Amino acid sequence: MSATASLSCGGASPALSPSGAPVSFSLPSDEGALVAVPLAGARATVLDFFSPTCEPCKKKVPELLGKRDALAAKGVKLVLVCVLSDSESTDTARRALASWGAASPFLVDRGDTSKIEVGVTALPTTLVLDAGGRVLFRSTATSTVDDVLAAAP
Repeated sequence: MSATASLSCGGASPALSPSGAPVSFSLPSDEGALVAVPLAGARATVLDFFSPTCEPCKKKVPELLGKRDALAAKGVKLVLVCVLSDSESTDTARRALASWGAASPFLVDRGDTSKIEVGVTALPTTLVLDAGGRVLFRSTATSTVDDVLAAAP
């Protein structure tokens, strides 16, 4: 089963992590470098999981990127995580982001890492992690970008 085939778009995600342990995983960037989450040196890490075909993501990703400077002022780093199906590529994701006016680097999830490690079952999903990987906030279908900003320490 492909990653996006196993995720719904626009719904709420249930429980955070199957194990209840702090979130910790690595994914390749869109340029191929392996990146560890949570990000080293960040007071907190905001993870925004999206798909190039997710309609609600078209609105949420650009809004969240618009808050990047406000998050950085708090020592918080924003990381986009693109959940790709087997038929999608990083170029598909880049084109989607560009069409949304949201060109940005991102991490690539091809093997259901986000689903396994943090229980992401719907897109978009946004998590705020403290420096140790503990989840401080998990978005719901009604969460706003301002909710994410308020949750970041």
